[in-house]
Formats: sequence, structure tokens, C-alpha cells
Amino acid sequence: MKKIFEKVLGWFRGIGIDKHWHFIVGMIIAAFFAMVVGLEVCILPVIAVAFPKEMYDTVVKLVPIDWWDLTATILGGLIIQIFVYL
Repeated sequence: MKKIFEKVLGWFRGIGIDKHWHFIVGMIIAAFFAMVVGLEVCILPVIAVAFPKEMYDTVVKLVPIDWWDLTATILGGLIIQIFVYL
């Protein structure tokens, strides 16, 4: 059991800190639209914010789209969306 825990912990440590932040921001956006606005499909605002943000990085900062950042943000929103459906 300890080996499994260490393996999972090592996997989490291997993920970049910016991906953690993207995940948290996706959760915050989805939670805001679910609780405050009352939107039942709260994943849509997450996508509507995450994709243009990556486009902004591409155009202004001249870096390629980081699909993992986009995925982490959407996965954060998806967690909240699952709770809304439950």
C-alpha cells in the first residue's frame, strides 16, 4: 500500500505547478457559474474562458498552444460539473 501511495504521490509531484493552477481556476470558474449564476451546464463558461486564454498566449506571447493547460482547466471545470449533475 505504501508503494502505491508513493507512486501516486510521485505522479502528482511530476505534474507542473501551472497545471495545478489551471485545474483550480477551472474549478473556481465552474463553481462560480454553478452557485452564483445558477447555470446548470457550468462547464461551458470554463471552455469559453480557457480557449481564448490559450489563444491570447499564442498571439501575444508568441508561444504555441499548451494543450495540457487547456485540458487541466477543462478537467477542473468537469469535476464541478459532475457535482452539479449529482
